[in-house]
Amino acid sequence: MTSTLGRSTRHVPTDDDSLDPERFRILLGTAARVPAVTLAVVATIVVTTMVVANSDLTGIYAAIAGTWLALHQVTLTIDGTSLGVLPLLPTAVLVWQAARGCASAADALVENSGYALDRQDVSRITVAVLAGPLLVTAASLIVLQDAASVLPVTPPNAAAALTWVTGIYLVAALIGIGSRVWKPLVRYYSAPDWLVLAFRPALRVLLGMFALGGVVVVAGLLWSWNVVGELLARGDHWTGVLGLTVMSILYLPNVIIGAAAVLAGSTVHFGDIHLSLFEATGGDLPALPVLAAVPSGPAAAFWPVLLAVPATIGALLGRFAAQRTLQAKADGAPVGSADASWTVLAAAAGAGLVTALATWVAGGPLGVFGTVGANWWLAGILVFAWSGLLGIITAQLLVWREGRLAAAAMRADTEVAEETSEDAADDTADAGADPELEAPEGETPALEAPVAEDADDADADDEEESSVEDTTAAEREVAEVDGDEAAAVDEDEAAEDDAESLEDDADADDVIDAEVVEVVDEGDAEDEGEPDEEVANKAEKGAD
Repeated sequence: MTSTLGRSTRHVPTDDDSLDPERFRILLGTAARVPAVTLAVVATIVVTTMVVANSDLTGIYAAIAGTWLALHQVTLTIDGTSLGVLPLLPTAVLVWQAARGCASAADALVENSGYALDRQDVSRITVAVLAGPLLVTAASLIVLQDAASVLPVTPPNAAAALTWVTGIYLVAALIGIGSRVWKPLVRYYSAPDWLVLAFRPALRVLLGMFALGGVVVVAGLLWSWNVVGELLARGDHWTGVLGLTVMSILYLPNVIIGAAAVLAGSTVHFGDIHLSLFEATGGDLPALPVLAAVPSGPAAAFWPVLLAVPATIGALLGRFAAQRTLQAKADGAPVGSADASWTVLAAAAGAGLVTALATWVAGGPLGVFGTVGANWWLAGILVFAWSGLLGIITAQLLVWREGRLAAAAMRADTEVAEETSEDAADDTADAGADPELEAPEGETPALEAPVAEDADDADADDEEESSVEDTTAAEREVAEVDGDEAAAVDEDEAAEDDAESLEDDADADDVIDAEVVEVVDEGDAEDEGEPDEEVANKAEKGAD
């Protein structure tokens, strides 16, 4: 489907707004499509029904005209009996088809012109979608006026008939055209975000209420299945059974809307029958199988528990609004804490308004039963109250809870950051006391340099001392070797002086013993050999 948005930047509207042949063809199709198809279907059904019932075709045009008006919720009076409770299912189908026609016409005009829809195009589409049905309605009123002279039918109020038709197709045009231009309108009028976000939750509230109303109706039909069978058996023939079944299906939306109103807390009136969650009085009903879902006895004790249905839907509305608001806030959109509440209020107001309108349309006068249907204004107020009150409470609690969680997470992050900074400060202080913790790899800390120099000096002193000791030891060894050689040379002289005095011999003996011990200790005895032995023998003799 071609979009009608975003084309104004590429195509500038021309000054020529004349209705060219292509535009005229598009608008003519919009005006004629729905009425032509509807009249064809209605004529087929009416003729088939008359033929099956073996009826003459005298009032065929009056029947077609009356069916057209009935499809548009126009009250008919047949043989003095007003029929104002008309099935909503065919009317809903007409609205849907007309809305699709308006949307298709908008797309076709954009495709033809090359620029976005303007007010003149919107006006033309609206006039076109109204022109065809209003023309057929006027013709139907004329036909019924002529048939009133020969048939027991009273022509309806012309103003009421035209008003109903106009209102139905205006709603269809609003839905169809609005689906194509609502985004530009929102941007043009700078609508608040909470109002835009309220559309989808309002639709969910309506669908939830009507869906649960349908569940209640189905449960009632299953509970009263024997009564449904008895009512169908009154058709006598298959055609009668088929007719009752089709009428029950057509009236099913009316019954579902009444059940939704009862779930909200409203009251349904059907002649002498008054039905709510707190009371139920029996009475006579038309022989329509779908009405078997209406309970005949007093209200059960557990019925008030069903008020949890609108309460739950309201809580879900608040949850949805809170999630959308929090998501928008997370995306950086300028939303406040109260936007969730405004979204809930707007959605609840829309749901309540549509509920009241649908409840009003679903009811009406029905002959001897009087006004049939739920209390429409009470149903709308209750839907608004349940969804709005519970929705606001739920939304505010969720927003508050998320705010508390976010604040707790922020505090936790702050505490972690503070602890990290304190640990870093302690590490820095420890590094200042012990420079080795901060020294890069491969580098020597500045405070270690003097220690290293002292160590080098100590090593140098040790090397010098060891070298001195080595030198002294070497000199000692050289001196000992020289002394040994000198002793060997002077052996003969020492032998000649043995005879001198005993005191000199004793002193010489001490010196010789010391030198012999030193020579033996150094291992030089092996080198000297026999001279040493001779010296020792002489020393012994001298001692003796």
